[in-house]
Amino acid sequence: MQNIWNYISNLGILGNENRSERRTIILSNKLNFVMAVSMILLLAITIPLMIVTRDPFSYGTLRVVILLGFTLINLTVAGFGYANLSRFLLIYIPPAVFLLGPTLYGYVEEESYTYYPYVLICASIIPQLLVNPKNEKVLFWLSMSYYLVLVLLIDRVMVYYGTSHFPIQDRIDTFYPFYKIAQIILFIFMNASVYYLKMLNFRFEEELFRKNSELDLQNLELINQKFEIERQKDELVKKEASTWQKLVNIISHEIINSAIPITNLAGMSRQMLEDESGDILKPLKIGKESIEDIHYGLKIIETRTQALINFVKSTKSLTQIPKPTIRKINVNELFERVIFLFQARFNEKKIMVETTIEPSGLTLDADLELIELVLINLVQNAMEAMESIKSPRLCFAAMKNNQNSVKVSVSDNGKGIDQDELEQIFLPFYSTKPDNSGIGLSLSQQIMISHNARLEVDSEPDKGSTFKMIF
Repeated sequence: MQNIWNYISNLGILGNENRSERRTIILSNKLNFVMAVSMILLLAITIPLMIVTRDPFSYGTLRVVILLGFTLINLTVAGFGYANLSRFLLIYIPPAVFLLGPTLYGYVEEESYTYYPYVLICASIIPQLLVNPKNEKVLFWLSMSYYLVLVLLIDRVMVYYGTSHFPIQDRIDTFYPFYKIAQIILFIFMNASVYYLKMLNFRFEEELFRKNSELDLQNLELINQKFEIERQKDELVKKEASTWQKLVNIISHEIINSAIPITNLAGMSRQMLEDESGDILKPLKIGKESIEDIHYGLKIIETRTQALINFVKSTKSLTQIPKPTIRKINVNELFERVIFLFQARFNEKKIMVETTIEPSGLTLDADLELIELVLINLVQNAMEAMESIKSPRLCFAAMKNNQNSVKVSVSDNGKGIDQDELEQIFLPFYSTKPDNSGIGLSLSQQIMISHNARLEVDSEPDKGSTFKMIF
């Protein structure tokens, strides 16, 4: 039964209707189906009673049959895709078949004067259900006018075409104006109430649809953000793996570079202390030249071993940054401390130093020694970048940005950094200089992270660089 109900409800739906049109078609089909089932049940009761009582086949029974045929035809029309025609017929034909037809034929019973107007008032709900008063104003008000005219005239039409005079007509004529006014008031009240509720429903539906659209959009944005986060996560995993590979390669390369000469020199020294059979030579048999070579080799071994120890210490420093001791730091005093450390080298290399602080008493919350170490690294890099510059200039600046964060920057007019190198300069052990450990900027970035701050860089080749510490 549920399958039949769903099938009939969706008759005439082509798939290109909007939400409101689809709902109207479904409701129209359901009304036709309910009317058809009602007529069938009514006939299933009436016809056996007529057979038992031997009553003649009346027009009342005939109109039930006609209305049943109409609903079946209407469902067929909808099934062929003429949903609007089916709806139009459902609005205008039932009153004509059920009430006007018998009246014009002369079939009027005494109770018809009582219930015909109220049947029309109830039937006027049909266009309220099937017509959108916002988008189909002409059809809606035409339908309302049609039912109102029927309510106003049905009594007079029954009297005009009736073949008998009933006592109820005299009673109705006695208070006809009040009788008709009551019907009109009931008609207006019912339809005005339904109209108001329908318009309220439209407003809520539009608001709900708008909210749903916003939620769908937000949901789509969240899905896109999720995909973006997953993509960035994959990139971070790849970069992390790449960083570890570079780290392992650099450590392996550094250890091998130190271990090979140490191994070779140790082997050569051992051979100089042995005879051809592999026995250790007596001290008197070791020549002066061999002793000098062994001594020179030991010096090289010591140098390379110390370099390897320093390299390991540098590597260790990246993972053993002390926890910052936060306190108020006067930025002007911080700059003066760093400039004083490098003053001799600034004079030697003729570097012009500029300082800008806004406001003049600007302070920041940080660990003085650690932040000083970051500035020292940045100054050393800036000086190396300006080695071949005729008029080197170094600028220290500090200010508050729009987000009330303190920004400390170190700018130079050196050779700048290529775009490809900008993406890697904060990686551990990355350096473009063969004699540089490549941990200065990595260590500086780690220190800034420990302060819940960040280190950024802007640079263009041949135009200089600006490193920004944002707290």
